[in-house]
Amino acid sequence: MTTETPPSAAMVPGQASGPPDRYEQFMRTVRRACATPGGRAELRQGLADGLVSPWQMYVHLLPAGGIPAHSQTREAEFPFLLVASLYAVHDAPNPRTARTNPQPVPPRADRRKNMGWSYARAASGGAMKQKAAGDALSYLAQLDLEDLYRDLPGAVSLLRSQRVSVHWPVLLRDLTRWPRWAEDVRIEWARSFYAPAPASVRTTEETSS
Repeated sequence: MTTETPPSAAMVPGQASGPPDRYEQFMRTVRRACATPGGRAELRQGLADGLVSPWQMYVHLLPAGGIPAHSQTREAEFPFLLVASLYAVHDAPNPRTARTNPQPVPPRADRRKNMGWSYARAASGGAMKQKAAGDALSYLAQLDLEDLYRDLPGAVSLLRSQRVSVHWPVLLRDLTRWPRWAEDVRIEWARSFYAPAPASVRTTEETSS
């Protein structure tokens, strides 16, 4: 009898490795959609509407191969819509001014730069006290999927208001894994928050984030 191995099992703790290409590829699609005023506005509106009727988001994301075109359920598409909207709200540059102030292409995301890493950065940078950051992360980690979807926008908004980075491909990867591998994601968040990276990795993080 063959047992399925959780995605995180093949990852050596502390090993730098990016999320699978499909998450990076999806975020490239989102950035292209946000490069036009209409695309950015409609992806932002999706979050304002609670992603209840995301027709206009599909118009921008499905033809470009963004959202999985043949998902078995709408629930499987929801993480993609949520992350696209969050990026459009918090990180997408204004396309009307981007030509005069071009944004650098982000480096490939490191899967360790998950929500645990973001809260660790919030604590180390003074945006949050250590205990408050740990409590906020613990609260998110204990939620079921539906409640996580509900509370994540507020958590991301607080982090970004303090200029704390959120690595979108990693967040998307974690949300898609949550229904089956939530415990693995929680452990990875805990490692990123509580276990310091080697000095060489910290140096790389500081220069690439």
